[in-house]
Amino acid sequence: MKRFLIITADDFGFSTERNQGVLEAFNNGAVKSASLLLNCTGTNEAANIFKTTDLCPGLHLNLTEGTPIGIENYKTLIAPTNGIFKGKFELRKQLDSDLINPLEIRQEIDCQIKLFKELIGRDPVYVDGHQHIHLHPNVAEIFADALNRHNIKVTRLPIEINMASKDWVNPEYMPFFIKMIENVNKTKVILDQYGVKSTDSFTGLSTMGRDMTADRLKKIILEAFEDAEKRMAARELYQQQDFTTCELMSHPGHPTDPEYGGFSWGSDDFGCSDDRIHEINVLSSAEMMEFYKANNIQLVSHKILDN
Repeated sequence: MKRFLIITADDFGFSTERNQGVLEAFNNGAVKSASLLLNCTGTNEAANIFKTTDLCPGLHLNLTEGTPIGIENYKTLIAPTNGIFKGKFELRKQLDSDLINPLEIRQEIDCQIKLFKELIGRDPVYVDGHQHIHLHPNVAEIFADALNRHNIKVTRLPIEINMASKDWVNPEYMPFFIKMIENVNKTKVILDQYGVKSTDSFTGLSTMGRDMTADRLKKIILEAFEDAEKRMAARELYQQQDFTTCELMSHPGHPTDPEYGGFSWGSDDFGCSDDRIHEINVLSSAEMMEFYKANNIQLVSHKILDN
């Protein structure tokens, strides 16, 4: 059984510094796909990198941070005081209370896919969600319908198994991760109904920044593949597919200037942190490359799913 691992660099386009780091990880052979933010200071530069390299182009759909790509007179999707998205937690809170107009979500998704095509010259190979907003219960069907209408077949299903047992994760983050995974498990059926595919397994929630070490990566990657293989065996799918796929989410880069970068007003602590360099170093290490060879794992891009 072949094992195909897709290592995705999130937040491509966030800044020039982030772009440089993603390109470095790509040139090291550690990253094959990158998810582009469209409303950041490094967006245009990142688009040009896609056009001049074999880095697989994906859209990082953003409904939570910065200014929207679509019309400026959204009534519910943005904060009325400053015209920017409401944030990771506030948007989810208002979605839970049915306070966000679904037509505005549809409009913004369509506008972002259209702009991506204008910048890159083609549709994204895949679309995932910034801060995983694409699979909130009140977004998932709108999102899946949009991908279906634009003939985009691939997304991310951010379900990391045994998440609660990973005691190295900051306990402040864990409730968000657990709740999100519960929601995604519920909304997965929607993706299936619209014919939107994802990898057989996913990991990387637990290894962002300094939480990423070679030992932890090896543990969670093997865990993800073995779980996928067991599920395939239980459903007797080996005759249909002779390989399994896993996506590893990552955030490589260089620290962004705190005064300029990101969503134009400067970078947050996550973007400024040298944790971004740490991820490049771990992902590019000889230890990880040897691990892949020893465990029959081949690094590929999302293109393997786009058929």
